[in-house]
Formats: sequence, structure tokens, C-alpha cells
Amino acid sequence: MQVLEAVAARIGGFGLEAFQSRFGVDPIEKQGELLDQARVVLRCIDHTGIHPALCLSVLAREALDASVRRTEGAYHTDFRLAQYLAEGIGTKLKPDAKILDPACGAGILLTAVSIVACRSDRAKTSDWLRHSIYAADLSPIALRGTLLSLSALTDDIDSLEAMRQKWRIQDSLLAEDEVWHSMAHDGFDAFIANPPWEKVKLTRHEFIKANGSERHYGSSYSDEGLAGYDIARARKANLAANLVIKYPSLIGGEPDFYVAFADMALKLTRFGGIGALIVPGGLIRSKNTQSLRRKLIENSKELSFTIMSNKARHFAIDTRFKFLLVNYTKADAGVKKVHRIGMMHAHTSDDRIMASSKTNIPLRALRELRPDLTLPEVRTASEWRLFERMQCRSITDLADPLPCKAAFCREVDMTRDRPHFVREPQPDYLPLVEGRMVHLHRLGCKAYAFGEGRSARWRSCPPGRSVIRPQFWVWKDALSPQAAERVRRTRVGFCDITGQTNERSMMAAIIPPGLVCGNKVPTVEFPNDRSEERLLLWLAVVNSLPFDWLIRRVVTTTVNYFVLSSVRLPSLDMGSSPARRLVEIARRLKDLDSKGDVSLADCWHTASLRAEADVIVASAYGCNEDDLWMIIDDFPLLDREQPSLPESSKSTVTADMLISTWRHQKKCPGGDSFRRLREAEKLGAVPYLSSEFSRGSLGTFSKIGRCPG
Repeated sequence: MQVLEAVAARIGGFGLEAFQSRFGVDPIEKQGELLDQARVVLRCIDHTGIHPALCLSVLAREALDASVRRTEGAYHTDFRLAQYLAEGIGTKLKPDAKILDPACGAGILLTAVSIVACRSDRAKTSDWLRHSIYAADLSPIALRGTLLSLSALTDDIDSLEAMRQKWRIQDSLLAEDEVWHSMAHDGFDAFIANPPWEKVKLTRHEFIKANGSERHYGSSYSDEGLAGYDIARARKANLAANLVIKYPSLIGGEPDFYVAFADMALKLTRFGGIGALIVPGGLIRSKNTQSLRRKLIENSKELSFTIMSNKARHFAIDTRFKFLLVNYTKADAGVKKVHRIGMMHAHTSDDRIMASSKTNIPLRALRELRPDLTLPEVRTASEWRLFERMQCRSITDLADPLPCKAAFCREVDMTRDRPHFVREPQPDYLPLVEGRMVHLHRLGCKAYAFGEGRSARWRSCPPGRSVIRPQFWVWKDALSPQAAERVRRTRVGFCDITGQTNERSMMAAIIPPGLVCGNKVPTVEFPNDRSEERLLLWLAVVNSLPFDWLIRRVVTTTVNYFVLSSVRLPSLDMGSSPARRLVEIARRLKDLDSKGDVSLADCWHTASLRAEADVIVASAYGCNEDDLWMIIDDFPLLDREQPSLPESSKSTVTADMLISTWRHQKKCPGGDSFRRLREAEKLGAVPYLSSEFSRGSLGTFSKIGRCPG
């Protein structure tokens, strides 16, 4: 830290000795030695092309191990994110504005805003730091990093001291209102934060890992590793209870730190003030954040969300994780509130973030289509219009006639019910279906091999050779009365672990009697119509590409009841010809998956049935051919294991079959899609064949006849 302070002294132009004296730094080396080392560091910083003050903030971060990051939700802010947020609010701030970061870490957000607001004007920077920058953090080391990164912007130590006196070492969520009022009586002009992303609860898995043990999620627990867990969990529960009292937006779900911080942001921002937050994508999709969404909308006169993925590794989490950059302007009392919500998507280059043009979603239409105010992830105005049209022509469970009312159930909890699991079949034990065993119209698409938890190994079963080879069997008498009754009937199960960028997001299959499903395979049935036809119709719709496109607009990593019930199904009367044909297709697809050895002709027949189902569902949703192209473009991973035509960089065999089927149904000429389809067939490509089950043996289907192991 002293070397970094010496770097800041070189950049800012102030005396290092004076800085150390003013801020109580006890030198551990001579000034000259620190400044010599600083020269080397500064030379390296110059080569990055990043603003030196931002580099200092990155270098001054506290080193947190993985368990601390997870339990505290502390993920440092990438310099590109800091620059993007700063550009969005820094140019709007007046010289005397007050800006707060209540969980500032090493201060990269405040530093980025200061760079944008002052534009290298030294006199302006000195006044800005003295009067405008407010910070708080639990860690004094973090605040020291914030100070040194901001000090690189000025040579005025008096301004730095005046600034530092306004900062607080505290848990900002638990700070009394008087603390904030003493800083800004009427509220802050700007609020900027990357708050912690973590639920205010303690799991056994995280507790064990935080205490130094290595384990995979889903592995068995030992009593020895859980010593002290109950006390730690009670402490966390007490914190959650206190936060719920202080921040009403937490009511109704599992408390999450970022929800509390966002609630605090609206509270502390003055009327007409602005805010910028980095939060998880669940803010616009989760049932638990409905209260916060309403609060944001009701208290803003301008509101926009920039959607990003973690593909550029902004944070040390899964690259598929979606997060949001939220910008709001707080509405004045009595002023008209927001009537359009802006939606943008952004991607990251080596040095900056680039956002798409804004798509405005009318609030009135959103309230009609999504009463919970969850926002569909649409990239363009065309996508919004398609989403709106498909949902306006549809029905929801709530509007559905009684026979169509779906009942969802999680039959077995993989953690709570683990004591009743065995690894070998025994009398009075039922095979347990896990999520990886379910695919589109396929049950038993993977067979258990060995291992446990996330380290378990499963073997893919080829088309036509699905087999029920589970990892666990469950004692029948341990089932709840609801589950015990349910496992005696046929129902539909779906894999609830998913992702918007997966090859497919929604995957469901028929679950026959005698099998029980784990909590990652919720099951669906229709209590007012227990016919197999009703199940098959629902199955055909939700496994279709049009429905999958809709679900990808609103899902993050889990397909649950809340998500499914929010996406409207097409209006299909059970007795209509389209509905009867969908039932027939779903039944045929189920039978083909248990046929045994499959031929190339069987695979093409399967593909033709699925394409026909997609066309029927698309027609029921009111789609046209252009809409189908927009839908299929949202599934770039399709056919990645199929041979491509010489004219193309990747196979388009599924898209070509879909469009060819559409044109055939509408009695239109086949066009280029039909030509490409025939040429792809000659190359051995197969439409609608998941890459997971096609790798290695597409050309010789005689090899796709036995399930490995």
C-alpha cells in the first residue's frame, strides 16, 4: 500500500512525506526507496493504456479468497464497468454535487466518476474532492485504497483530508438515518454502487468451504465439518430479520444484500438526483424482487437497464451469469413518473463497454403483459413487438379454463431427503430422476456412471436408446403424501437448470408412474383433466422453439413455476385439429425415443415431427416467416456438430428444415431453405439433433445403437 501511495504521489504531484504525516502512515521504508519502486510500477501502469488512477484502485484491492467472495458477495468492479457507469452520470453532475458510494471497496467507481466530472481540470478536481465525494465501507483497508486512487488526481492534500473526514468505516445497511442526513440533509445528488451480491443466509456448503474444506456442491456432509454451523446460521438469520425491518423491499423473499442496497439508494437519493448500480439480472426477472421493481418504477422519472453477461469475466463467477447496469433519475414529488423503461444490451472489448441502441418498453403494455413487472430481455424494437404480439394472442394459467390449470410439484428435495437415498436398487425404493436425465421429449437421455455431486459422471445415451439408470433410489415411505400419490400417475417433468445461451433452454419429457423426480425436475399435471392428451399437448408446446424463444426472454438460470406461469401459452382448444396433431406428434416422439437402434431415416423423421410442431405452435402464436427467422437466430448453438455447406461457416440444417416446413404448410415455394436442406442431407447432417448426442458418429448411425456403459 505504501508503494501504491508513492505511485499516487508521483502522479498527483504531492509530497509523499506530507501525505504520510497527514494520514498517519508509519513509513516502513525510506521515501526515496518507496519512490524508486513507485517509478517501476508507474512505468508498468503506463503500458496498460488504462487511466493511472483506475489502475491504482485495482492494485489496491484487498485480496479475498473464493469463500469470502461467495459468503459476502464481494466482487470487485472491472475498470470498464466503472468507466461505463461514470460516463452515464458524471457528465450530469454539477460542481457542488454530492455523490455517495456506500460500499466503495478500493474506490474505482468514485474515481471513474471524478475523472469524468472533472476532465483533468486540477482546480475543479480539488474542489470536487473536497466537497463532493462521500464513501463508506466495512474495511479500513478498502477506504485507504479509495484514498490513494483519488489522490492521484490532485496535489492538494488539504482537499484530500477534507474529503477523508466525511468517510465512514461502517456497515452501511445498518447505519442510522442520522449518519446519512449529517452528510447530505436533503439526500445525495448521485448514488453509485456495486453492492454485495449474496443472499443473507448461510448454507452448509458455504460454511464448510469457508472453514477451509474442499468439497463439491451436492456431496455428502459430515458432522465434524459442521461444528459451529448452527451458531453462524442463527447470526445470519438475525441480520436478515433486522434488514427486512429496515428495507421493506426485502419482504416476500429470501433477503439479498443487493436488494437492500437498491432500496437504500432510492431512499438516500434526493428528488431529481441520479443513481447507477451494478446488480444481478434477477432484479428484472425474479419473483422475490417484485417489490423492488415497483419501487424503482414508482419513484423514477427515468429508468433504464443495460443487460450484460459475464463472458468477458468481469467477475470471478460463471461466464454465463447475467447482470445489470441500472440507471435512474428519482422523480420529484408530484411529478409524472416513468412511462417507458429503457432496455439496452452491451458487450465488452479489451478497453471499454459498448451498448446497443435503447429499446423503450411502454409501461402500460408491460403492466398488461407482465403484471409482476418482470422485464422481457428484448434486444430490439422488433423483438419487443414480436414478444408483445405472441403474448397478446395467448392465454395465461390464470385466464385458462379450469381443465388447463396446471399444478406444479417438487417431489423430492435432493438435500433434505438425502438420508432416504440409496445407490443400489432395493425393494420399496423408486428410481430418482435428476435434471440431466431430461431432454426434449426424452427421459433417460443420460445414464449415471460414477461419482457424486457436481463431480458425478454421466454418459450420454444416443437417440432411441434412452435408459433409466439413476444415481439414487428413494425410499417410498419417505415421500410426502402429495408426492406418493403423484408418482403413481403419468405427468410431465422438466429440467429447471438452464441458461439463455444454452443450445435449448426449455426441456421437458413424459414421466411415467413408478419414478420419482428430484427438485431439479419439477413435475406438471392437470388436476381437472388427467388425460394423457392434455399432458402431451402441454409438452409439445413448451418443447417448441417459439415457446423456448419466449422463455429465454425472461429466464436466468432456472425455469421455475414463477417463470413458466408468466409466459402465456397459445390459445389452442383441445379439440381443434392443431391441438390433436400436436398430441399425436408428442406421442410419436416419445415412442421413437424408446425404439432401440435408430437409423438415419428415423432421425430425419424425428426432426420432421419437431419442425411440424414448431410450425403449428408458431402459427398459434400469430407468427409469420420473418418472425421464425428472428426466433431461430436466438439459438446459435443449434447444429454446431453438424457438417456445414461450402457456402456457410456453420450448419443451418435445423433452420432450413423449420422454414421449409413452414413454407410447405403455407403452400409456398421451398426456396433456398429447401435447397440447402437437401444438400445438407447429402452431407449427412441431421436437423434438430442435439450436439450433446450427435458428437462423434453422425455419419454411421449403426454406431448409435448402444448406450455406453
